Amino acid sequence: MSLRAASAAFALLTAVFAVTAAPAVVVHAEPADRPIALPGLGMGKSLEFPGREHEVTLTLPLLPGLAPTAITGTVQLPPNVARATLDARSGDKFLDRVTLPPDPRAPVRISLLGAEVENNAVTVTLTSSLVPEPGICVDDWMGRPATLSDASVVYFGEEAQPTTVAEFLPPALQRLTLYVPANPSTTESAAVLALSTAVTARYTRQPVAVDIRRIDSGTALPDHPPAFLERQIVVREGSDAGVRLSGGPAPVLTVSGDEKSLPIQIRLLTSDLAKAAMASAATAVGLPAAPQLAPDTTTLQELGQGALSATAIGYVRVDFAIDQTRLGRPSKGVRVHLHGNHTPLPDTLNGQLAVTIGNRQIAAWPVEPSGAFNQWITIPDELLARFTTVSVTLQQAGLTHGCGLEQPVTLTIDPDGEVRGELAQPPVPGGLGSVPQSLLPRVQVGLQTPGFADTVRAAQVLIAAQRLTSVPLRPELVSFDDAVRSKLPVVLIAANGAVPESITLPLDRHGETLTVYGDDAYLRSRIDLSPPIEFGSLQATWSGNRTVVIATSTQAPQHLDRLLNWLVADPERSFRMAGPVLLQAGDRDPEFFDPAASMKAEAAAAASDDSGIPLARTLAITGGALLGVGVLAGIVILLRRRRTR
Repeated sequence: MSLRAASAAFALLTAVFAVTAAPAVVVHAEPADRPIALPGLGMGKSLEFPGREHEVTLTLPLLPGLAPTAITGTVQLPPNVARATLDARSGDKFLDRVTLPPDPRAPVRISLLGAEVENNAVTVTLTSSLVPEPGICVDDWMGRPATLSDASVVYFGEEAQPTTVAEFLPPALQRLTLYVPANPSTTESAAVLALSTAVTARYTRQPVAVDIRRIDSGTALPDHPPAFLERQIVVREGSDAGVRLSGGPAPVLTVSGDEKSLPIQIRLLTSDLAKAAMASAATAVGLPAAPQLAPDTTTLQELGQGALSATAIGYVRVDFAIDQTRLGRPSKGVRVHLHGNHTPLPDTLNGQLAVTIGNRQIAAWPVEPSGAFNQWITIPDELLARFTTVSVTLQQAGLTHGCGLEQPVTLTIDPDGEVRGELAQPPVPGGLGSVPQSLLPRVQVGLQTPGFADTVRAAQVLIAAQRLTSVPLRPELVSFDDAVRSKLPVVLIAANGAVPESITLPLDRHGETLTVYGDDAYLRSRIDLSPPIEFGSLQATWSGNRTVVIATSTQAPQHLDRLLNWLVADPERSFRMAGPVLLQAGDRDPEFFDPAASMKAEAAAAASDDSGIPLARTLAITGGALLGVGVLAGIVILLRRRRTR
């Protein structure tokens, strides 16, 4: 028996559930349409339909008291299209056909009434059909596909509120409100960090907002009725371990326990075992944490790359992603075994298979007559990112047969292709680009000032990191001094500054001197500021052979809070985390700042510039300009020099 299977069996044998019958509770309101954008269901923002005909299959969950009835969006057709239609089917059942209007940004609505329900979900296939204008020979529109943008699924009905632990977390969640005492204990703070990251991991592809609120004396719970697809949880330390759901139209879930039992209740709530808790109360005993070991080898399919096939005429492309977060560690020397096949080309055609990352080709080889291929490719370390998109293309060349006579070619990559890599120390890329893979599987958290404010700040940092991966982070709250001395990856919250001297920040201020470090801690630029600039920052650095993420400020925690609130307000901002520093100063929006890249770019420019401006001054000006602080005269000087060039 595998370790995972043994853990699950042990958990099932040792979990004890206290069963209490409860009637169904529905928030009584008039049934209404509830549009939910595709990202809210864990899907992309738009649907693309390249080619004359193309299919897209969607699996739409049933929500408590709600069922999908339509898909809406704005259609954009490529040029040279005479007419176009979009069909909807569910299994073998035809649902609807819509003629797509040629006007740009035209709204459409595709009915899903009558769709078949299976496994508490509806599976719908959308099929596009595009006919080119007379005299136009277009076989596919790969570069300019028909697009249904701003797409939403319309649900109809009344949202039913949960009555059991098993149904507390719905298939789609928009907001989670956590209530914690105004002066939380270490156990309660640790529980908030574990719960907020676990729920975020469960809904990785959905933009779930997490709101953490104080429970002051005399506060009525909940302090507001639940909004659409909102869930509310109270975290309390106590001897009565368990998960209990109150009844009524605004149910609240209370998770309680002591230092040992509270983490177990959280694992019960956020694991698949919660489905067995068909009651309003449950208690888990001895539920072990699932092991998370980063393998030396994996496959494309295990990295979430399942359907690796495309069909087109003349030029076929299949994309897949190397996700370091799913590799479970920062990696280097990544190699991928590409094997598969394509439609054999006729004798009049030849072709080449090429592998590219962005605009850079990293491998190429001629096609075989059989259509099979079997190659190992190496991804250069400098091209590795948190998510690296690799494109495999088949380009045909030779004698063509005329418009409408060419046959489509299918290119397929075997998802069982092996992926190998080595542990990168320091990570590649570094800084915030190494988050969250450099924090896996365990990350320690240190609060310089334990309490509600630092608990919220730590949760915000972890939520921003967790949104980037479905692999759960495992935060461990320890004392600030222990976190600084730890050999594990750490998240430090030092809202008022006073970062330990053992940790060199990429951007630091002492008095009126601002220090900007490059790749090497000894390569630095200093800027004298008068008056000193106050700012908040989220920084990531390699220190003590581990990644250290620090949320700090220049004794101005309001700037740090503004930065963290901005970061978690939009899930897309997590995907922009790069470079070593996210900075907020003055009234400006937070900005990502890479001192090393800035220094290299400006140093190269200064070396070729005959102006004679000393390098130190150039670096200082660059650092000041990219800090985005309007009081530095260096900004004006730098902008003038750039305009002159």
